Amino acid sequence: MPIASTVPRDTSPRSTSPSSAARAEQLIAASQRHTHDPFQEIEWNIPIDDSAYHLPPEMLALYGTAVWEQMTERERIAYSRHETAAMFAAGIWFENALMQIVLRHLTEIDVTDPTHRYLLIEVADECRHSAMFGEYIRRAGTPSYRPDRPVIIDDTHSGRLLSYLLILAIEELLDFANRAAMRDDRVHVVARQISRLHVLEEARHVSFAKSYLAETWPTLCDEERETVRGAAAVLVADVVSLSLNPDVFTHLGIDDGAEIALHNPYHRSNVVDGLTKLTTFLTELGVIDDAEPWIELGLVRPADADR
Repeated sequence: MPIASTVPRDTSPRSTSPSSAARAEQLIAASQRHTHDPFQEIEWNIPIDDSAYHLPPEMLALYGTAVWEQMTERERIAYSRHETAAMFAAGIWFENALMQIVLRHLTEIDVTDPTHRYLLIEVADECRHSAMFGEYIRRAGTPSYRPDRPVIIDDTHSGRLLSYLLILAIEELLDFANRAAMRDDRVHVVARQISRLHVLEEARHVSFAKSYLAETWPTLCDEERETVRGAAAVLVADVVSLSLNPDVFTHLGIDDGAEIALHNPYHRSNVVDGLTKLTTFLTELGVIDDAEPWIELGLVRPADADR
């Protein structure tokens, strides 16, 4: 996450723009129509076991490697359970980071502004999602995998924009995996239900983050824009690295598993595909004006950057 800042800010509550307020009203209405309780809608009575994959095999970081080919089908399925638990544990970490960013933002928005109400709804969504992910991990019988680092919030103008950019990166990566899982009959029914619920509610969060970025980017000065451009690719790559937990491979006794997964072309391709909506949006917005750093970090394909 962006590093901490000591720059003083005017934090007196203020209203957002009319367009932001209007978008918030739309998202509030959508939330009222489509808010889901995971402890009512997910069939937790079904054992979370190795009767089925927990992510589509093609989405697993070791898929297609020599290690994968040597695994039995049962070992592959067990590995998918651990990889999914690690993904959900990272999701909890990310959701906690998101909530800290949003709560800090809320202190600067007038309580009569619809954006204030929508962001409170978003925090409530994330609380439910974290509880849902935690319940899966508890029932899956895996270790409590999680990224081992603190969340540091930067409250400068450019830092806030970078934070929302990273929120969008996180949500797009999870959305990519969730959409694949929820449509795949090979995937365990509970994992499919969790994925579907997350996709439905995160669509609103993605919409808000994109609206915020699109509205805030033009207000940055040239120096702030260069700060964002210079940091964005490195920070998104850091988010990607958090989604691959080496403890999974250590626990399963897979020697050099994290290194093999990191260099697996299937895994690298999934990362690029998962970030395509984000990188396309950032290019259109002007945040990405030089694709080379993104290509070097494995976040964009050279052919995609030339389009």
